[in-house]
Amino acid sequence: MNICPAFMRITRCLTWLLVLCVSQVYAEEILSADFQAILNGRSGEFCIWKYSGNSNVYVFDFPELRRQGQAFNRAMQLTEQYNESYKRVLGADEMSKYLNAIRRNQANFAFGHDFLVSELVLFFNLANRDKVVLLPEEVRVREFLVAQGMMDEWRGFYRALMPDVVILSIPQVQERHDNEPRINELARRAIFTHEIAHAEFYTNPYYADYCRKFWSDKLSEAQRGVFQRFLSNYNYSINQQELLINEMQAYLMFTPDPNSISAARLGIEESEWEGMKVLFRQGRPPTKLPM
Repeated sequence: MNICPAFMRITRCLTWLLVLCVSQVYAEEILSADFQAILNGRSGEFCIWKYSGNSNVYVFDFPELRRQGQAFNRAMQLTEQYNESYKRVLGADEMSKYLNAIRRNQANFAFGHDFLVSELVLFFNLANRDKVVLLPEEVRVREFLVAQGMMDEWRGFYRALMPDVVILSIPQVQERHDNEPRINELARRAIFTHEIAHAEFYTNPYYADYCRKFWSDKLSEAQRGVFQRFLSNYNYSINQQELLINEMQAYLMFTPDPNSISAARLGIEESEWEGMKVLFRQGRPPTKLPM
């Protein structure tokens, strides 16, 4: 009697049951809301929003900056700050040394995040390849993507099933505590607005093309250099032009907080800073985002 086919069917069933159980453990309630409702959220608990203004955007809303950092800092370091040709995920000790070297910690390394699902899939594949142990918050992100059908595992590799879906993260309003900076209402608005601008760049090809042309045709070489120096100070990989353009538009038009960006922080006159904003608006960028 050949028991191999029966055994294989049982094995497949057990595998699917395991996947189902894991998905249920990490199942997250997703709340649909518009910009203002998300901005005004004060749950004090971790939650996930589906942004009603764009069905391809999900917002992870964290009550603590440290937890947000544990979920996304290593992925951000890989996608936005890694300058080596051989891509890899930093181990826990390496990430700790990296943060110490730039005088940052898990809480203040970044105040918001933006990723395409394809970028997160790359992160998880590289971590899996090099047997990098994931933090619990990173596992939570991974299992969310699997549970929502955004990625799956096939023959030992993760595949992006919805590569162009955008995952954002923002912190809730909080007081300063345990080496975590204060996040007031203005800061939350600025962070959320900034991250939504990144989502627009990812999901609106007409807007992204407008930003590319503004960067190359409207900004002077000196003005492009101003943004490059500013972003370099925050350890962005300035050899990634698409990243520079994406950050330029988000900082220029959608970060209403002088503590984050201003003429003084860029080292230019206020008139030049305001002039760049006027120039951006005058071109009538194809977006519904309020400027």
